[in-house]
Amino acid sequence: MKTNVMRLLDAAKIKYEVLTYELPFEQFDGVRVSNLLGLDLKMCYKTLALKNNHDLYVCVIPVDTEIDLKKCAKEIGVKNLEMVHVKDLLKEVGYQRGSVTPIGVKKNKGIYFDLEVLNHDTIEISAGAYGAGLLINRDELLGYLKAEVKDIAI
Repeated sequence: MKTNVMRLLDAAKIKYEVLTYELPFEQFDGVRVSNLLGLDLKMCYKTLALKNNHDLYVCVIPVDTEIDLKKCAKEIGVKNLEMVHVKDLLKEVGYQRGSVTPIGVKKNKGIYFDLEVLNHDTIEISAGAYGAGLLINRDELLGYLKAEVKDIAI
């Protein structure tokens, strides 16, 4: 199975490894996925969609952490941020819960990874479809996304 995310990475000549898992959707969370894949929690990332008024920001943090909205807003230079509601994810970012990834999100004002990413040469992110993840080189991904690294998680 090729996702749009994989097609975008292929077009950019960025290598990745596809990882798949089976987990009932009602049991989905990033920590469970990491455990199923046998990966260190700190190298596995979840993608969150945040808004400031009508501006969309994409934040990527380790699966075992939470976003600090006040700290994140300060780090990226906006007054405040709120999470995009789960029911609005598809409309706002093009992905549903369990498949949100920083790759291919259009009309965003910036993509930000938590500082923890600097401790891992290879990270795992969603492949843009439920049940699939990607192992990918951190530096290649950050460069491709033009992402910034900030202190945004707790």
